Amino acid sequence: MSEPKMAPGALGDPFQSVADDLLIVDARLHDVLRQENPLVQRVADYLLAASGKRVRPSLVILTARAAAGEMSPPIPVAVAVELIHMATLVHDDIVDRGEMRRGMPSLRAAFNDQVAVLAGDFLFARAFEILAGTGQPKVVDVAARVVRVMCAGEIQETLQVGQVPSEEEYLRRIEGKTAHFLAASCRLGALSVRAAPSIRDSLTEYGQHVGMAFQIYDDLLDLVADPVKLGKAVASDFSQGVMTLPVIYALDRSSRGGELVDALSSQDDAGRQAALAILEETGAIRDTERMAEGHVAAAVQALSALPKSGARDALEQLAGFVVARPY
Repeated sequence: MSEPKMAPGALGDPFQSVADDLLIVDARLHDVLRQENPLVQRVADYLLAASGKRVRPSLVILTARAAAGEMSPPIPVAVAVELIHMATLVHDDIVDRGEMRRGMPSLRAAFNDQVAVLAGDFLFARAFEILAGTGQPKVVDVAARVVRVMCAGEIQETLQVGQVPSEEEYLRRIEGKTAHFLAASCRLGALSVRAAPSIRDSLTEYGQHVGMAFQIYDDLLDLVADPVKLGKAVASDFSQGVMTLPVIYALDRSSRGGELVDALSSQDDAGRQAALAILEETGAIRDTERMAEGHVAAAVQALSALPKSGARDALEQLAGFVVARPY
């Protein structure tokens, strides 16, 4: 096990400096999803009630400020990015047969799969209407690529259910599924303020590494976190046939692979403890942590190309926060 992590509170709140901007983003989201048809409005209201932490809009705004100081934040781009994120979550729940999302029944559970498919498509359409209105073709291009790459990543994961991928295949999968979107959110922030190409590239690299670190560490938490703190059953990825990095490491290194599979399949505390013992003895937990921490370090290093600012400090805090989530 690597050195103890800082508690999240010790890092401060990386989103505090954009809190006022996020209030504007929330208000705009309500505006762009307001519908004359009361039935469609019911669905839009439900989507907004299940909203999350606005990580991607925060990245758009923080990277814009890190690149261009106190220029007006690109609120329309931040809103569009959140709409794309909302759409992907709606479609993810359909693919995964998800029943709950952020403590509420998922949209598909509250309505049905047909409504959820159409709602996801509706959100994508609204996002690209907003992006087209920016008058910046490169912004539209980056966002369109995000959707394409994420869909390809999800297709790959779906077709590999039940298979044990190599480490390289796993990393390619999470790059497409998670990291590319965070990298693009950062690039969109820089593009929106017409930052120099070198600054755009540095911020994109930052987002790429943060995204990799987040997904790697999230996959670890799925196996080792206290289920009460996690807010869901442990090994939920495994139960869906998705093999993540700690499991890949352990199966490759141990002759007790069958025991690990049985333990992860048991969904009880005894099984969790047995699985943890195998993950520990193979070094799977330690090496997964180290890989996530390496991406965090690379993210912070990418920011060194930018001038010091409050926005850059917040981005550094956000990178550290990724691996500060306690077990």
